[in-house]
Amino acid sequence: MDIGHASMQVSIVGFRKGGLTVLAHAFNRSLGERDFDEVLFQHFAAKFKEEYKIDVLQNALASLRLRDSCEKMKRVLSVYREARCNIDSLMDDKDVRGFIKRDKFKKISISILERVKGPLERSLSDAGLTIENIHSVELVGSGSRIHAVIKILTEFFGKLPL
Repeated sequence: MDIGHASMQVSIVGFRKGGLTVLAHAFNRSLGERDFDEVLFQHFAAKFKEEYKIDVLQNALASLRLRDSCEKMKRVLSVYREARCNIDSLMDDKDVRGFIKRDKFKKISISILERVKGPLERSLSDAGLTIENIHSVELVGSGSRIHAVIKILTEFFGKLPL
């Protein structure tokens, strides 16, 4: 499975002595790690508008800096249970501070996470296989490191992805 920047792809491959065969391939072209970045961005944009009375959506440079911070927080949440957002002079000479816990990130990302199973189910169906036929699950793409995605895959396949 590959969750890249903009899309998700699932391939079911059969390995035999002397080669491999692609049995099925499914994808979602509108599910990528950028969607998780956007959820974090919208969360913190709203939070900073309320707490600091600044609207980063009206300032291109502030939006860019917040997006960069959100991308970093997403990576931190793949390893740790919480991530901090500290940006000096984000906008109007205001320093902003915030944090998010992994559980909150999962909660605000639920509409994205609900779409992960679709390509998994389609690829199994197209290959004419069941979960019991799957020997191992290999993850690629930086979006595949998101803790909630790994949890969904582990529950779906009944085994920890490689």
